[in-house]
Amino acid sequence: MIEDTVTLGVRMDRIRLSVPPGREFHGTLRLVVGGIGARSRLTYEQVNELQLAVESLVAHRRANGDAVVVQAGVDERGVFLLVGPFEPEDDPAGLRVAERLVDSVGVVTLEDGQWLELSSTNDHAAAGTS
Repeated sequence: MIEDTVTLGVRMDRIRLSVPPGREFHGTLRLVVGGIGARSRLTYEQVNELQLAVESLVAHRRANGDAVVVQAGVDERGVFLLVGPFEPEDDPAGLRVAERLVDSVGVVTLEDGQWLELSSTNDHAAAGTS
């Protein structure tokens, strides 16, 4: 019987990935976040920075529960991620790294823990070109 499960749900331009919080699943997060970034036509550098931001957060925070969830929204403007739930705690290292890598980072406290909102804007959309 396998206890660790990874689930991926896709609805239109919304994606939800749930993985066990163990370090061995960070590569799965990186791969999926990279695919989401590439689909939204982010530059290679932006995709890499988005991946690093998510990795930094999951490496420096403790999951609040048996899974780390990444919910992604993709539109013509870019990628918008919600990552969590994490135990409420002060995480200066992971948060500082993420803030330097993506366009915006926000902390949201929900009933199941803290979630972090990340966004990376598509340079082409921001410039008004396709």
